[in-house]
Formats: sequence, structure tokens, C-alpha cells
Amino acid sequence: MRRRMTKIIQCFVFLNILFFTLWTINKFLIPKQIYRNNTWPTTSTYNQFYKMEKDSIDVIFQGSSVCVNAFSPQEIYNNYGIRSYNLGSEQQSVLLSYYWLKEALQTQSPQVVVLDTRFVFMLHPENPLNSTEASIRKCLDPMKWSKIKMEAVKELCAVNPSQTALSFYLTNIRFHTRWTELTEYDLNLSQSQSSELKGYSAIATYGPESYSTFDPKDNTPIEKAHPIGEEYLLKIINLCKENDIELILVSLPQNAMNDGINNYLNKISSDYSVDYYNFCETSNYNALNVTLPRESALGHENIWGAIKMSQYIGKLLSEKYHIKPVFDKQWEDTREYYEQIKKNCELSHITDFAEYLKAINDDSYTVFISIKDEGTFGLSDICRKQLKDLGLKTDFIDKYRYSYYAIIDSQTGVIEKSDEDLKLTYKSSVRDNNTMYSILSAGYNAGPSSSIIIDGTEYSKNGRGMNFVIYDKVQMKVIDQVRFDTSIPEMTAYR
Repeated sequence: MRRRMTKIIQCFVFLNILFFTLWTINKFLIPKQIYRNNTWPTTSTYNQFYKMEKDSIDVIFQGSSVCVNAFSPQEIYNNYGIRSYNLGSEQQSVLLSYYWLKEALQTQSPQVVVLDTRFVFMLHPENPLNSTEASIRKCLDPMKWSKIKMEAVKELCAVNPSQTALSFYLTNIRFHTRWTELTEYDLNLSQSQSSELKGYSAIATYGPESYSTFDPKDNTPIEKAHPIGEEYLLKIINLCKENDIELILVSLPQNAMNDGINNYLNKISSDYSVDYYNFCETSNYNALNVTLPRESALGHENIWGAIKMSQYIGKLLSEKYHIKPVFDKQWEDTREYYEQIKKNCELSHITDFAEYLKAINDDSYTVFISIKDEGTFGLSDICRKQLKDLGLKTDFIDKYRYSYYAIIDSQTGVIEKSDEDLKLTYKSSVRDNNTMYSILSAGYNAGPSSSIIIDGTEYSKNGRGMNFVIYDKVQMKVIDQVRFDTSIPEMTAYR
């Protein structure tokens, strides 16, 4: 009897060790989509959602990547005190929108759900779920294991027999080859645990110069929806009704749009008593009051377009849907982070050298400067003073065609060196030895060259003048790379 009990205990211990080992391996091998490495940081988004206080979210946004870039919960909170969260992800199948809404309702009681309708219609005919496998896994892998996730996996595999349930339970089956690709943020799981922007992701690029809006012409044609898109759209509608949630359907600017799509969604709106806003349509688009190309609310909206979109939807939620403002520390504590994100986005569009030097004087940045060929003749007295304000000791007088580099960091101080004839190189690290870099500067006499390599990637523009690379230590990534031709008084910026 004792021997039998001993064997049972040994088996139990072995199985627990095996389970823990597999669980740990799975955690490491699953690819991490975070702000540091991805425009749509789904891992951070969903991990942070699980950390939100119970019943603290009044509005949930769902949909594809265009949703992620369009609705900024912090902007909405700052203006209207409305607590929202963006649960969008790349190519989010409506099936996964449904299961993430079910998951959200385990801890939250939203008053309104806003659903981007892009993937209601056929976009990926090669996949029964109307999405790519990579996007499906980015959305589903971060979901915690529960009856809901098991149901989602079962349904996903039933719709697409090429998928196996086991590969979702034991993700190392799918990602076992990633051993050679593991990075700091794969091994340091804390880096994927926060999403200060509540699921929103900012884009800094400007949009096109113009946009041709949509005007309905014929209310007869009805676009055929994707079968899964339609099935799960109706399930979302029913789920919202069962939980006394207002559902708002939206078509975002530059989504595929024609009379058939518009008529289909208007019919759904009428048949099921849900509101539909088509922002591709002229009057709705004009109501956003955006100015292209800077305030682009088109496709993957940039931060300035998202500000306008979020202000519009925030006003709508406040005035029409009567969402009350609430003071909440979860949003108050991220105001400063959001302002820094906005500043980072502005930085990449500054073309005036003096203005740029003022903007990068920020302790959250590590600033890399490397001169190629010649980089001092065009400097004015004001610019020399601003360079000194950054902490540089070199005055750049009588340094014509010199090699010169500098690294400015609030923790390690200022490192700089200049020489008339030699090529200069330096290697070190920032962020407590977690981010490695090397820098090279060669003036005219040293064979003109510039290099700024951070974590194995070359970022220098390698052009005449001062080459800048700005690394944000909070976001843990390069946020700007620019060359100013400081060899001439015009000091033109090149990105």
C-alpha cells in the first residue's frame, strides 16, 4: 500500500513538473506584440485588460487594426471622463470579437460596445475565418484559459479544420522554432504586461492630401457578408441585448465602401435596432473636422486623426448615450504617458533645427549624434547654445570637417569626442546594460561616414552634417532618426 502511494505521489509530482515546464516554455515561445516592436501591440493590450479593476470600463471598442488606431481611450477620458478600452487587434475576425466580448463580460459591465464592421465582409477568402492565421493567434493566444477560450478554440477549429486545438493548448507545437529568435522581451515577461494607452496604438505618419468620401446613390443592392462575419455579428448583437448593452456599428474612413455595404449595414441597424455610423459618408466624415494630410482619419488613422475621431465619439457617448464622467486613477495615472506619446509623434515632423534641439532635451530620451563629413559651419550662436543646453561641452567653433560623436543620457551622462583627422568609434550600453549600441563618426579627412547601431540595427541616415537618433527609454525603442545638414546655414532636415 505504501509503495503504491509513493508511486502515486511520484506521478503527481512528475506531472506537476511537466505541466509547469510546458507552461513556462509556452510563455517564452509565444511571440510578443508590444509597443516596443509592433504597431498593433496585442499582447500588451490583452494582458493589461486583465489588470483593469472590475467593472471599471464603461465602453469597449472592438474590431480590426483600423479600430486600434482610431479610438484613443485616454483622449476620450481626458475630454469627457469616460472610461473606455480598445480591444481591437490586427484583422480581428468577428468570431474573435464575439469571444473577446464574452471574455470581457466576465469582469466588466460596459454600457456601450463600439464595433468596427470591416471584417463583416470578405477580405481573406483563403481563410474560413476571414483572417490570417498569424492575426488569429495574436488575438487568441493572450486570452486566459477558461471555458470561453476552450469554446473559442473548438469553434475556430470547427470552422477551419486546418487548425488543431492542441496547437492552441500547447503553443510550443506552433512556435518551437523560435528558440533561436528569443529576445529580452520574450524572457522578461513584465515588458508585455502593460498597455498604458488602454489598447490604443499611435501612428505618427501623415496621411494623403485628399480623400474622396462616399455618397449613397442606390438603396437597392445588398452586399453579401462573409458567412462567419454575419453569424457572429448577429451573436454580438444578441449578446449585447442580453446584457443591456448599447451596440454601435461603425465603418471607419477609407474602409471598403459602396452602396451594397452601406445598405447591408443600414438594414442590420434597422432590423436589430442598433445604431450605425458610416464615417466614409460625406456628412459623417466632415463632422470629424479633420485637415489632411496632418490629421489623417483615413485607414490606419494617425494620432492627430485619432484625436479628432476620439473627441467626436466621446461627445457622442456623453450626449447621446449618456455615459457619465468618472474620476478613475487607472486613467489619471496614464495622462503623462499619453502626453509623451503625443510629443514623440510630433518629434518626427520637426524640420527646424533649433526647435528640434529644444524638443529632444528630455530625460526620457537617449540622444545619439554623429557627424559625417562636415557638420559645424552652418551652426548659429543660438544653435551652439542649445547644443550646450543638452549637456555638450564641445563649442563647435573651429571644428570644421572634424569627426564628432555624442551620446546624451540622463543616467550615464554625456559622452562625446571630436578629432580633426581620425575616425571615431565607441561602444557601450544604456538602460542598465539592456540596450547595446555602437557609434561611428568620420569627418572629411577621415573618409566621411556615420553609423549609429542600436541592438544590432543601423539607424544613422549616414549623410553630411549631424545625424541624430533618438531612443525613448520608456517605450524602449528608437522614435526618430534624422539628419540635419549643419554644414550649411539652411540646415535642412532629411528623414
